[in-house]
Amino acid sequence: MKILAIDDSTINLLVMKGTLGQHLPDAQLETAHSGQAGLELARSWHPDTILLDLQMPEMDGYETIRILKQNPVTAYIPVIVITAADVDADDRVRALDLGADAFLQKPISSHELVAHIKVMLRIKKAEERLRHSQKLEAIGILAGGVAHDFNNILTVIRGYSTMLLMQTPADNPHHESLQMIVDAAKRATSLTQSLLTFSRKQETTPSKAELCTLVSSFEKFIKRIIGENITLNFICDQHTVPASVDRSMIEQMLMNLAINARDAMPGGGQLSITTSNILLDAARAAALDLAPGLYINLTVADTGCGIPQEVLPKIFDPFFTTKEIGKGSGLGLSMVYGIVQQHRGAITVNSTPGSGTTFTIYLPVTERPEPTNETS
Repeated sequence: MKILAIDDSTINLLVMKGTLGQHLPDAQLETAHSGQAGLELARSWHPDTILLDLQMPEMDGYETIRILKQNPVTAYIPVIVITAADVDADDRVRALDLGADAFLQKPISSHELVAHIKVMLRIKKAEERLRHSQKLEAIGILAGGVAHDFNNILTVIRGYSTMLLMQTPADNPHHESLQMIVDAAKRATSLTQSLLTFSRKQETTPSKAELCTLVSSFEKFIKRIIGENITLNFICDQHTVPASVDRSMIEQMLMNLAINARDAMPGGGQLSITTSNILLDAARAAALDLAPGLYINLTVADTGCGIPQEVLPKIFDPFFTTKEIGKGSGLGLSMVYGIVQQHRGAITVNSTPGSGTTFTIYLPVTERPEPTNETS
C-alpha cells in the first residue's frame, strides 16, 4: 500500500506519518511540500491513495486535483482532501467536482482517516478489476472476430494444399514445399483455436465430471510435460463434488499451466496441483465477480522464479510474453483465462519473485453435496 501526502506544513506531514505508522504499519508513505512536487511524485511513484491539503502557496489543492485527474497516468488515483481551513459547502462541492473522492475537515480522528483510506483502496482495486475485465473483453471480441474469419480462409488453404500434397509423388521437387504449406496451415489453425478459446467463441461439450478423477487421469501426461527434474505433488479431496466441464478444455488448461510452471523452474522444483470444495460467502464471491455458493477450488502452484508485480496485470493478455522471441506465442495463459470464463468461473494469481506462483481457479458445481462433505 503506497500513500502520498501533499501538504506545505512539515508538522502536518509528521503527524500524518505517525498516524499511518501506528494504524497502517505496512503502508509506504511519501511526502511532498507543494502541489508541483506532489504531481511529480504521483506520476513517477504511482501511489494507491493521495492525501491532499487545500490551502498551499503557488499551486493550491484545487489546481493539483485538476491536473491529477487530467493526466491518464494519475487520473484513477483516489484523492482524499484533508483541510483545516474553514470551508463552506461550495468549496467542498468544487473539490469533489474536480475529482476528489472524499473531503475531510479537521479535526478528524486517526481511526476515521484510516477508514477512509481503506475505503479508497477498495474502490481503486474494484475499478482496476473492472477496467482489466473490460480490456480483456474488448480484446476477446476483436480476437474472436479475426480468428473466425481467418479460420475460414485457413480451411480453404488447408483443403487445397492437402489435396495437392496427396496428388504429388514423394519424389516430386514440389512435395516438400507443399508439406511445409500444410504444416504451416495446421500451426495457424492451432493459433486461431487458441484465440477462439480466449474470446469464449469455441464450442464446448460440457459433461458431468469429478474434477479429482479428471485431473488424476491427466497426471502421467503432466509428468512427461514438466520433466524429471520437477516433482509433481497431486493433492485431491475425495469429497470434491461434480462439475459440468468440457474435459478436453480442462486438460488443455492444466497442460498450459504445467508448461508455464516448467518454464519458470529451469533448474527443477515442485509443482503442486490441489482440488477441493470451497464455500464462498457474499463478500468473497463479490471480489471474484461470482455468485455466493459452493465451488470447486483448483490450485496450481510452483516454486519457480515468480512473476514481477508490474507484469501480473498483463499475464492473461493475448500475445503477451516475457520469453525470448520464438520461445512462446503468448497465448498459453490467455487460453487458461478463456477456458475459466467459458465455465463461468474465476481465476486469481498470487506470485512473489523468487518464491513461486499460485494460480487459483474457481469452478461452479453441478449440485450441492451433503453438508458433511463441504469444506471452506
